[in-house]
Amino acid sequence: MTPGTRVSLGDVLAAVAGGAGSAAEVARRTGADLDTAEAALATLAAAGRVRRVLVFAGACADDGCGTCGSSGGCASAGVGSLVGSGLTAWRVADR
Repeated sequence: MTPGTRVSLGDVLAAVAGGAGSAAEVARRTGADLDTAEAALATLAAAGRVRRVLVFAGACADDGCGTCGSSGGCASAGVGSLVGSGLTAWRVADR
């Protein structure tokens, strides 16, 4: 998609349902920019459609974030109860 292309919440939800676990992966799959993907995920989370889940506890590198390859899926960089607990991913919430 070209810059400025509109991406629907349905597109973002479909990307997460298809396995996109990070905002960066949602952006790649939908053609959205990263800020748009993050905002859409926040909107979907507030509506209870997606949630962040802990994928791998204790995944943080000993030498800090500089060498981490988590592609934006790290709870240490986020907010909420999972902060600092390891690698997280977005998942479609059970309804």
